[in-house]
Amino acid sequence: MASRLRNHLQVPNGSRVLDIACGTGNYTIALEKTGLKITGSDVSEEMIKKAKGKSSTIDWEVADVNKLPYENNVFEGVTCTLAIHHFNELLPAFKEVFRVLDKGRFVIFTSSPEQMKNYWLKEYFPDAIEKIC
Repeated sequence: MASRLRNHLQVPNGSRVLDIACGTGNYTIALEKTGLKITGSDVSEEMIKKAKGKSSTIDWEVADVNKLPYENNVFEGVTCTLAIHHFNELLPAFKEVFRVLDKGRFVIFTSSPEQMKNYWLKEYFPDAIEKIC
């Protein structure tokens, strides 16, 4: 999965990439291993705390996607993996992503409501999946 995200980013090794709504950082860490200088951000302090326990080489930030704490045009790519369903509104979040993005790509990996209805997590989190769909 990380290699596919990396392929879609189309950036050279060492590029600065932001992973928004990174959760506990599993995809963030996998992307770093492909040769990126990556920053993981999430609105949840608890998620970032867990992510920091997994890697000390990644810049982890508690940040709201609607008001990112970064200068304009500082990242060569941005990713969001299985998380846009957590955003209250997409347009403000996407505008903020494009503010910090410097002529690179914003790669989103997500699932449609139809796919989520058949998702394996439905068995464990039926209420959460129902809210998403």
